[in-house]
Amino acid sequence: MRYKTLLGYAGLIPFILLPLLYVKPLLLSPEQVLELYGLYSALILGFMAGVLWPVLHNQTPAPEKAWHLPLAAVMFPILSFIALLCARPYFLPLQACLFVLLRLSEYRLGINRQYSKNYRALRNRLTAVVLLSHLSLSWLISIHTG
Repeated sequence: MRYKTLLGYAGLIPFILLPLLYVKPLLLSPEQVLELYGLYSALILGFMAGVLWPVLHNQTPAPEKAWHLPLAAVMFPILSFIALLCARPYFLPLQACLFVLLRLSEYRLGINRQYSKNYRALRNRLTAVVLLSHLSLSWLISIHTG
């Protein structure tokens, strides 16, 4: 397995481990687990959106059509941050949507074509696991809070 692929999968560890710790708290309270999960999720979404910046910056469409490209790179972490601050009960579903929208934006903006076939497949798998993790944790919270 290539080093970059291994790093991608390693980034999933908190998305898998923290929901398990929510169900069976060992060292952290459920509230602490949720806080860590939210921070990690926002961090990773910002990181993933941040890698769009150089790709979008190197595209040279007509200036009147280019205004939305930098906006696409920065809107995801900003929306994630706002959701983390303001929308606690809805953060996980909103964040799941942001991860999916980020991936769809890569398709819509043509960025996906610049990725290798292996990286496209990796991004799809990673996004799927992150999506399932957010939805699973949201479901677990709803069960535990009645």
